Amino acid sequence: MYENDTIAAISTPLGEGGIGIVKISGSNAKSIIKKIFKPSSARDKLFSIPKKLYHGFVVDRQGREIDEVLAVFMPAPYTYTKEDVVEINCHSGIFALRAVLELVLNNGARLAEPGEFTKRAFINGRIDLSQAEAVINIIKARSEEAVKTAAQVMKGELSRKIEKIQTMIIDIRAPIEAMLDYPEEYDEQKPDLKQVKKLISAVRDEIYELLKGVENNRAYQEGVSVAILGKPNVGKSSLLNALLRQQKAIVHEKPGTTRDILEGFMSMGGYPIRLLDTAGIEGTSDPVEIEGISRSRAAAAEAALIIYVIDGSSVWDADDDIASMISQSKGLVVVINKVDLPRVVEENRVREKYTNAAVVNTSALESIGIKELEEAVAKQLDDIMGNKNESSIIVSIRHEQILNEVMETIEGIINILGKEPWEIVSTELQYARSLLGNILGKTLDDSLLDKIFSEFCLGK
Repeated sequence: MYENDTIAAISTPLGEGGIGIVKISGSNAKSIIKKIFKPSSARDKLFSIPKKLYHGFVVDRQGREIDEVLAVFMPAPYTYTKEDVVEINCHSGIFALRAVLELVLNNGARLAEPGEFTKRAFINGRIDLSQAEAVINIIKARSEEAVKTAAQVMKGELSRKIEKIQTMIIDIRAPIEAMLDYPEEYDEQKPDLKQVKKLISAVRDEIYELLKGVENNRAYQEGVSVAILGKPNVGKSSLLNALLRQQKAIVHEKPGTTRDILEGFMSMGGYPIRLLDTAGIEGTSDPVEIEGISRSRAAAAEAALIIYVIDGSSVWDADDDIASMISQSKGLVVVINKVDLPRVVEENRVREKYTNAAVVNTSALESIGIKELEEAVAKQLDDIMGNKNESSIIVSIRHEQILNEVMETIEGIINILGKEPWEIVSTELQYARSLLGNILGKTLDDSLLDKIFSEFCLGK
């Protein structure tokens, strides 16, 4: 990757739409657009006014018009990359955009690598690494909550907290280092152990606050799996359809219609949900049904929460096989379905059997109790993932791993205070501070940086 040349890419999704953008960044951006742009008004002095949209046409070397566009030039350093940037607003069609991009590349730019625009913003000091990673988190966000959290990081909220902790560590180390460098001046006056421990404990508390609610935020970012379990013909597929508001699964009165895992995606309480409709759990000799039940077990084992469906119009006997699968789950919502039919199952009996579960009455076919079911699932997920009020801004696994390592280091320092020489205490404090620097990208090697930015899409 050459960091001083001019790069270009299509910055909008390919496909039909109102506008598609070709972005150019680098020192030759302005000269390139001048070569391929013909203004609609001859009176315009091309791109003399920064950030002004100029109307015209992209033309090839023979002067043939490729597309009618709006183009804007934005001079460094007041751009995303802190370089000269040009954006060409074209009609959004794959062939038109590729034709414009090809002209740009033929006139002095090269195709940008995935994430290279954001990498340049990082290298040029416009953003730190945590903010750069927040960009991809916004792009890949699966819920509104995930967007909000990533936006906080992108605005520098995490950076400010990390820098605050680093400053606290510097303030603790400074008198220790002074004592070690000038021992003759500290013969009688040593650092106060109680005070040092108090200050280091304050660092630990700051890190703990950053890690609070991280499971909740990760669920918002990555989504969670919810498996629907039950015996055949209790209404699992009808419930899936009712929750998704579409006919995703085939519904038939004959038991065993669902033999494989069906899935759909939706949002409940802000969580992106991967909803899994499983094969009915019941003894069978059919090899296809046996395989379906095996897959149901696997889905239940991976799910963050299980929706256990009971036919409220039939005699219910707690199935030991299903009970064993439920016992392994983190969360449980029991659905007494088919309440539009004469009631047979006693709700109190179900509640006595599953004391820690939410119990909801539904009729999937009549769409009764669906809203209550969604609320119960969201409440269970809140309990599993952590309180929503614990507003962590950590969503990256990399950040979480680093902070956990810093926490272990700080705990270790507290344990050795007064037992080990001050040199070791100071070295460990410096190590903790260095680890925090990895979050901001101050101490990472190029290979790791390349790996992080390779996860970005082209044009960002």
